[in-house]
Amino acid sequence: MNVPYITLLNLAERPGLIELSQAVAQDGELPVSSDLLSAIIYDQDTSFWSTDDVVAAHTTISRITESINDSEAEINGFLRQRGHKLPLTAVPRLLTDWARIIVRYKLHRNRVSDEKSDPIVRDYKQVLTFLKLVAEGKYSLGIDDRLPVAGGIPQQTGPLRVFDMNTLRDFGR
Repeated sequence: MNVPYITLLNLAERPGLIELSQAVAQDGELPVSSDLLSAIIYDQDTSFWSTDDVVAAHTTISRITESINDSEAEINGFLRQRGHKLPLTAVPRLLTDWARIIVRYKLHRNRVSDEKSDPIVRDYKQVLTFLKLVAEGKYSLGIDDRLPVAGGIPQQTGPLRVFDMNTLRDFGR
């Protein structure tokens, strides 16, 4: 069973439906009502909205879902490099956070901003750095990916010390 790294429900909580609706709106489109998105995601009655609005909301959800799938594919590329067996049977919370950041970045890809001061771009680049470390085996997700111990097995250096009655004879005086 494929366990998703992030879901629409996760994204509805953070960054929230208002941001998602605004980020997904294409040039010339008005953002879909966050209340309508909520109604669809939580399987509530949508009869209060027009058919056109409901269709637009489903289009918005499709775009978000596409970004979710793209983020999982991006993460999986790094996990495969590390040798993880995919799909994962359990998703560490860290991957959910990373997927949220990647989805958010992908949804805001048309945003005009300064990369140095934009937290969405900054967070995405930090996630890529960590994913590269995971792929190189330098950062553990804590899921059957033990990192190699630096230097291998501890070894004794120096002369062998033997403690017996003769070597400890003067110790008690």
